[in-house]
Amino acid sequence: MKYPTIVLFALAAYVLPALAGNDYLWGEIGANDYKLAKDTVKKAFFVGLVQSKKYVFKQSENLNALTITAIRVTDKQKSHGATVVLASGGPGSKGVTLKFTSERGYGIKDIVEIWGR
Repeated sequence: MKYPTIVLFALAAYVLPALAGNDYLWGEIGANDYKLAKDTVKKAFFVGLVQSKKYVFKQSENLNALTITAIRVTDKQKSHGATVVLASGGPGSKGVTLKFTSERGYGIKDIVEIWGR
């Protein structure tokens, strides 16, 4: 009776991470931080191709610009989510550039939240 339970848990440990999305967090969201931006990054799938998209966040006033403390990317796809690379900027700077890359034959659907103070 114990062995089917162990097999079930081992199978769940193998399958569940494959079904989870690719969520990312750079930095830490503090109690005094403000949400600077919340955007959805989308690009439709195309059969047999890898999709890529660049997301750029810039603040309009450089003198009053807040410093980024955290960037959270939440993958809205249950499986085959896009990977994200922090290309430039990020926590400690005033702007950021993110590069999204999908799996072959799949699209991109992520939510980007940028926090700062």
